[in-house]
Amino acid sequence: MRETRIVVKFGIKQYIFVIHELTAREIKRKYARSVLGIVWSVLNPLLFMIVMSLVFSGYTLNSTTYPVYYITGFTMWTMFNTATTTSMTAFEDNKNLFQKTKLPRVIFVLSRDYTALVNLGFSCIALLIVLACFRVRLNWTVIIFFVDVIFEMIFSIGVSFILATIYVFYKDIKFLWRNFIVLLVHMVAVYIPIERYPENLHEITRMNPLYFYPNIARRCVLEGTYDIQELKLMVWWAIIVFTIGLLVFKFKENEIVKKL
Repeated sequence: MRETRIVVKFGIKQYIFVIHELTAREIKRKYARSVLGIVWSVLNPLLFMIVMSLVFSGYTLNSTTYPVYYITGFTMWTMFNTATTTSMTAFEDNKNLFQKTKLPRVIFVLSRDYTALVNLGFSCIALLIVLACFRVRLNWTVIIFFVDVIFEMIFSIGVSFILATIYVFYKDIKFLWRNFIVLLVHMVAVYIPIERYPENLHEITRMNPLYFYPNIARRCVLEGTYDIQELKLMVWWAIIVFTIGLLVFKFKENEIVKKL
């Protein structure tokens, strides 16, 4: 019994080590020819915020300034976008390791999602800079922001498993998803508040599971409030999508090995 426990404990440490190594490789590859490197993870949100503020600043509601509104939602959206887009090719890019090692095959998708989470950490530096510039006072509800990030990551992992599985058999999903993601960003009220949407789109937008994550982030960080119903939906959507994604992968795992 003792030997079994030691093996399991060692295995978990090994798997975490592999995820860290794969993540470090992805980050190095992404910024390999860049002078500033990962600093771009901080600069990109700020540059996008400046551009979007020039275009959409007239859509500010109440006392909330548009730059703060935008960068909070954009930070959450970018994690989902990065996680799902990069995870799509996780099995294909690591097919030698996928076929020849005894590592859990889920690890290749998890490493891409973890990379997105690391990038979010750097993006939060940009968020803090903006909050400080506009003197936004934080209170205890900021804790909900971190909970929000965790459940959005769980949701993203579920979608990532589905996309990575489909990509092995149908490469066109890569191009379809990139076009769909452009449409999807307009359905989560990242650029302009939902109150500025046509009334017939309000209910449709609120039904979108991806709408909850940036909206919860804005509520808890900017307004110091939260909606218990939104928090429940956040949790349920994350659990449901993660479960579906994992089941899809497990159902097709043997076929993926043969296809690769």
